[in-house]
Amino acid sequence: MKPPTRPKILLLLVAAVILAAQGTGLCMDFKSLQELNALAFHSIESPADAAAYVKQAAILCGVAGSTFLPDDFDSRLAAAELDAARDPGRLVSDEKVAEAFNFLSDEFRVPHPAQLTGSDILQYRGVMAAIYPHVFSPKSVVGSRPVGALVMLYMLWYSGGITEGVRKSAELDRPPGSLKAVGSESSSRGYPTGTPT
Repeated sequence: MKPPTRPKILLLLVAAVILAAQGTGLCMDFKSLQELNALAFHSIESPADAAAYVKQAAILCGVAGSTFLPDDFDSRLAAAELDAARDPGRLVSDEKVAEAFNFLSDEFRVPHPAQLTGSDILQYRGVMAAIYPHVFSPKSVVGSRPVGALVMLYMLWYSGGITEGVRKSAELDRPPGSLKAVGSESSSRGYPTGTPT
């Protein structure tokens, strides 16, 4: 019997998690998220657009040229971004993001393993879209762009799941872009600081 295959997004995320564990990982501070949000505003209409977006996103996240990433990482991610831009059915589903998070939670033995569902991911990205509407898809969209999914997975993994504050904010159901994060300092852990206003 053939073992079940993992979603392709897991392969990309494992590389990102290894980077983070090596201390040369993703840079997800307030400033980089703001810049990534501005970058993600532009539409992707061609392979060149997708490649440029992924290249700039990698620079902003501090993983450009990393020896820990597979050689075809950028091209695979760019192809996925282009597919998602052309066909909303190719977005990364909330269930796949939850499955990837649960896989990481199990495999990396986080201190208090959390198990998330697709509904949890929908809540989380709804709150994050209120602050960074171009990185994180709003609740009205059925899934996430690949770069946004990777950023979200890293942030969820780093914080150990969805915090109670995010769960409470999700109840308010704010529209995309309706919140501004206040603050410009990055935390020492590489997670964005700032308070939604």
